[in-house]
Amino acid sequence: MTSASSRSATLRRFLYHWFRRETVVRALKVAGVVGPILTVINQYDVLLRLEVSPRLLAKIFLTFLVPYCVSSFSSARAYMESELRTEAAGGHTARETPLAERSIEQ
Repeated sequence: MTSASSRSATLRRFLYHWFRRETVVRALKVAGVVGPILTVINQYDVLLRLEVSPRLLAKIFLTFLVPYCVSSFSSARAYMESELRTEAAGGHTARETPLAERSIEQ
């Protein structure tokens, strides 16, 4: 495998894990807890004055997006590292395991 195709395969695996249902659900939970806390810490004065603007809404959206992305990144990396440990131990990765067997294992 060439270096470029290896990087491409790694990126595809990373994106696969980023968008796994488990990853998305976990990231939404994290963003749902951390987002409001950070919003209150960073925007409490504007929120108390009820000065809602498109700029404020954009800031709040980004405040929720950051913990979502951090959680998704961490989960995707953990899944990839788990795959590498499984490969090193001689086991099958999810990619190599037939679909019928994967649904039974999960």
